[in-house]
Amino acid sequence: MTQIIGVFIPIALFICITISIYFVSRFKYDAITKLGGPIPTSPKTKQSWTKTGIVVIGFSIGLLLIWGAYTCGLLEDKDSDSFFIIGLISLVVGIAILIAQKIEDKAKQ
Repeated sequence: MTQIIGVFIPIALFICITISIYFVSRFKYDAITKLGGPIPTSPKTKQSWTKTGIVVIGFSIGLLLIWGAYTCGLLEDKDSDSFFIIGLISLVVGIAILIAQKIEDKAKQ
């Protein structure tokens, strides 16, 4: 039974990707024919990697805190510890996003 499911998962993924590509191309074609020209695009702006870098640093700090908790013996290999791990990483990444947003707002001013 698991082998059959293992075969159907890639087939289903392929079908989903194919249908997505079909509908995206159909939408673009309909937009071009209704508007009578190419789809207008917004002007491209240079992306600042500061926000992304700060979020990655926050994720790394969260992983280091988890590693420290394991080495100190605060966490054991129990199922209930996974909630703490996910919560701590989410908290640290959320704080990193807030810090990155404040830095980005200061840079715009």
